[in-house]
Amino acid sequence: MAYKDDVKKLQQEAGIKEDNPVYAKTGSHREDAIADDKDPSGKASPAESEEITPGSPFTSEEKKLSVWQRISLPFIRSSVLSVLFFFLITLVWIAISDTVVASVAGMKTSTLHIIMIKDFIFALILSILMYRLFCSQFANSYHIVKDKEKSDIAAKRWEAVEKSMIETVPDMIVYTLDTDLRYTSFNKRNKYSMLRLWKKEIHIGDSILDVVNDPETQAVLKEKLEHALNGEYLSHIEKFGDNDQTASYWQTYYAPLLDEDKNIIGVSCFVNNITALKQAQSKNLFLSYHDPLTKLFNRMYVEDVFAQAERESRCPYSIIVADIKGMHQINENYGRSTGDSLLCKVADIISKAIKDNGIVARWGSDEFIVLLPDTEKEKAEAFMNICKLQFSGVTVNGIPLRVLTGYATRIDPSIPLQSIVRTAEIHSEQSNLDI
Repeated sequence: MAYKDDVKKLQQEAGIKEDNPVYAKTGSHREDAIADDKDPSGKASPAESEEITPGSPFTSEEKKLSVWQRISLPFIRSSVLSVLFFFLITLVWIAISDTVVASVAGMKTSTLHIIMIKDFIFALILSILMYRLFCSQFANSYHIVKDKEKSDIAAKRWEAVEKSMIETVPDMIVYTLDTDLRYTSFNKRNKYSMLRLWKKEIHIGDSILDVVNDPETQAVLKEKLEHALNGEYLSHIEKFGDNDQTASYWQTYYAPLLDEDKNIIGVSCFVNNITALKQAQSKNLFLSYHDPLTKLFNRMYVEDVFAQAERESRCPYSIIVADIKGMHQINENYGRSTGDSLLCKVADIISKAIKDNGIVARWGSDEFIVLLPDTEKEKAEAFMNICKLQFSGVTVNGIPLRVLTGYATRIDPSIPLQSIVRTAEIHSEQSNLDI
């Protein structure tokens, strides 16, 4: 079933009639804000209609200006027009003012011409300087606008990349909260999970504690979020399901959100599905401590148990060893598959005989060991005899099963368990019985 179909189904179960779109950073309120900018008839707002009509040099808003304001607009838009206008006005002023001054003062015509040329040169230089100043300011403004456009494009690209990063990972739940534990962003996976778990559709600004309506879960979540708001980085793993084979594992990371001044402004949370990792770890752990053929514990596991028993100085400690007689000849004469069948049969017989009273492991290629902690000598001998009886008369592919057994018990914690194993092996070799 598709994601949208799942969401619609969960919305119906939760009694939610409308699915409001969620934006990872601006939220559903962005839609409301856009809707508010339009009038009921569906027409665009005045800001949206602020475009230049074809064939007209003025926008609809500029047409509302006074005549004088409309006349001055071309000069504001063009630095060349502005400087040219200033130069012409200055020339007119020079011609009129110098003529009036010359007529009043009785100045000669040649002197008047010199003064007017001087003023003309001054006005020209001043206009050139003004033009250069306009060009410089325009260039600065142009670069500022272009830089802003580039930064806006880069910000939009990064926003798209960021959104893609949190949306394209299928098993990753991502959300952020402010200091009041209200949503500031979340991905679709988080929205879907909260709807499935708590039958509530989340929106930007909703308190996560209001969505999680289980008091126990709410208390644990609140405690971890408060730790993150105090500047701590923490994580925990949750297991869902009682069956280890079908259970899922999720790891949650909590981290404080910091601004440019390193002030905590919220919490970021990442929830990752680590079921495959846990299963791989369990498989690796099983293979490292188990024999792949018989599924019993292996020698490495037994040595770890021995090390722990030595640290604890456990006594009494009994050990039984069982060695399949003639295993090398069986492999050569009947094939390794027959030899493997014999090994599995012996492992099954010993496991059923010992049950939960001890640890059964494969000690060597054709040798098995039984660890019986806190077991007296008499009880260990009884377990060994049970195994002997179970071995009696057993055949595999027509081959009679012959197993040599021996046991030993440690009553002095100063004696190493490896010595007890060697003693049991010696007893096994000395027995040389046909079982």
